[in-house]
Formats: sequence, structure tokens, C-alpha cells
Amino acid sequence: MPGEFNIRSDYLDIYSKTKDQMKYIVSSSVRSQILVCLSQGPKTMTELRSETGQTSSALSHNLSNLEKKKITTKNGERYFLTSLGEIITVNLLENIKTTTAISKFKKLWSNHDLSSIPPHLLKRIGNLHNSTLIESESRELFKIYNTYEKILNESKYIKGISPIFRCNYIDIYQKVIEKGTKVELILTQDIANHTLESVSNTEMEFLKNSISQDMIKIWVIPEIKVAFTVTDKYLSLGLFLEDGTYDNSKDLISDDYDAVNWGNQLFEYHKNQAIPFTL
Repeated sequence: MPGEFNIRSDYLDIYSKTKDQMKYIVSSSVRSQILVCLSQGPKTMTELRSETGQTSSALSHNLSNLEKKKITTKNGERYFLTSLGEIITVNLLENIKTTTAISKFKKLWSNHDLSSIPPHLLKRIGNLHNSTLIESESRELFKIYNTYEKILNESKYIKGISPIFRCNYIDIYQKVIEKGTKVELILTQDIANHTLESVSNTEMEFLKNSISQDMIKIWVIPEIKVAFTVTDKYLSLGLFLEDGTYDNSKDLISDDYDAVNWGNQLFEYHKNQAIPFTL
């Protein structure tokens, strides 16, 4: 891509100039622990010692150095983050979350297609750190299905993207709509066509009525390589393998606020590129 080499060169140049400052924080577990603790509010030495498990000597030495660099300060018996310290610590916490999400769910990221997750959300992949990876062998795929059904039944609204077809999902969505749950779906054109060909006359009538009553809204998109559902409480995320097949054996589930917010943003990103579906 034009300009890509220059952008990378700029980052390499920036790194060479700032690497010592970056290493100063992350190379010391004591300093990192101090900043994480102080991100929760001012702490006394006793509180820092209790929360980090470090000795007073180790804490005092590092706090003195942090104060010299204007990252922390002291008022009475309590230690605080400075404004500079707040900036550094916020980014440190993001880095911790990102590293956690990468290492914790390595099975999901490895050999899977991430092309449908835009760069600005890949950058915030740490929002998924407090999630659970559900894994099933081929003979027990019902585990993922049962978890998914439970998520839908407990939701006040549902937003989903599906480039795969499962006939039993038609029944699930009909049941939740009948309970008053509003549904928004983004389907690939192939899946939209397949769905219409598979529904009965009764189901088609229900679909038309649900659309007219704004209980379900559907968009179509040419192609997408991620399948997920986000509700008011949960995120369920599935990915395609690099060979183009959908991985039925793994599903990332989370009820964490940051993960749900991440999922909502991913849905809105693709909805902005989709076309409203009409019967």
C-alpha cells in the first residue's frame, strides 16, 4: 500500500527514541504493580505492601524513582499518580488486558481468519480478556448450541451477524421475538436466500409480520468472516478457520461490559456497510 513503508519506518524511528522509557515501566514488576494499585486510588505504604506482596524497601526504592520521573507523588502518607502517571497507567492497563486476551485465547486467534474485525477493534482486543472460551468436540457440539440458546433466552435485544446457516436458529429467533425481544440480523446474501428457501409458509408470514412491527430488522452483506451475537448482557463470538471453513468447535462467550460494548461496535461497523433487507 502507498505510504506503508514510511509509516512503518516512522514507528521504528519512534521506538528507537522511546524504547528506554517503555522498558522502564514494563521491565519492572514492582513498578508495574505500583502503578496498577495506584490506578485504583491513593495508597499508603502499608496498603501497597499488602496488595503487591513486595517489601517496603523494594517499594520505597521504586516509588522514589517514579517520583523523580514525575509519574507518582506523595501527600502525607499516601502515594498518588500524577497526570503523567495517569496517562502511562491507563495505557499500561490496556497493554495488560491485550496481552491477557492474546495469551488466554491463543487457540481462538491461531489459524483463524480475523479479516472481518477492523483494525480499531483489533487494537482493543483486550476488551475480551474477561471472557470464556467454550470448546466442544464434534460429538458434543450441543454444548455451544445450548450456551447460545441460553444467551438468547435471557436477552432483551439481540444483534447478530451470521454467514452460516442453521435451521434450528429459525425456531429460536421466533420464540424470542414472540416473547417481545427485538432482533437485528446481518446475513450474507447466500444465507438470506437459503433462509427464505427453508422457511415454511407459516414462518414466512411470521417473518413478514415481525418486520412490519419492527420486531426484527435484517441487513445483507456480500461476505463476512465472523459469526457473532451481542445482546444487552452477552457477547458470543465465533471465527472462521484460515481455510475458509467455520470453526464449530470454539465460541468466545462474555458477560463483561467491555466485551459487550466491543461487540456492539463490531455490529455497528458491519451494519454501516450492509444493505437493508426487504421482502
